[in-house]
Amino acid sequence: MHPPKEVASVSPWLYWSLFPIHRVFLNLYFGQIVIEGQENLPDTGPVVLAPKHFSRWDPVVLVSLSKEPLRFLTNANQFEGFQGWLIKRLGAFPVDLSHPKVSSLRGAIELLQAGKKLVLFPEGGIVRDQPLRPLKTGLARLVLQAESLAQEPLQIPIVPVVMRYEPGPYAGATVFITIGSPLYTEEYRQKNDKDTAQALTQALQGAILKGLQPFNIKKH
Repeated sequence: MHPPKEVASVSPWLYWSLFPIHRVFLNLYFGQIVIEGQENLPDTGPVVLAPKHFSRWDPVVLVSLSKEPLRFLTNANQFEGFQGWLIKRLGAFPVDLSHPKVSSLRGAIELLQAGKKLVLFPEGGIVRDQPLRPLKTGLARLVLQAESLAQEPLQIPIVPVVMRYEPGPYAGATVFITIGSPLYTEEYRQKNDKDTAQALTQALQGAILKGLQPFNIKKH
């Protein structure tokens, strides 16, 4: 199955032209990038990355984790001017977080069924005033629906990710990235999808909170 046009909007020539520049920029701007748990991120197949959202730098840093383009479910208010033109061609597609349209959610489902990697910030926005905003079940329900509507058996791992910037999200900072173990819907199956989504969301919240704790440093 091919994802819809508004989702499959990555411009190959633009993406791969900017990719080496992006890597050089990250190395020059930040002091270093330190990763724990790279082995938890599958190289191929559908994946939902569920990062703690701390900074506007988060999507820029996340791109460096994958050898293939990531797709980002992004707040519709970010698609204005040159920024909107650019991010739309680099894998972002809009969703109104207050009133998400069926077409956006359907696009995300078809994207996962096509074997792509999707980034969805489960907090719904940048949160700095608390370790983690209580998560809603939208991400879990999206994955459950994508699996249930697939023409062939499909398992979509949900990978919790935490990024921290020391001493802060600016030039020269060290970026710490924790990639947690994948979560699968079958491990949290309940009597119905509503309860399954709730159990899976609670597990995701716990995994992200665990990732916020100090970890052993491994240089990337």
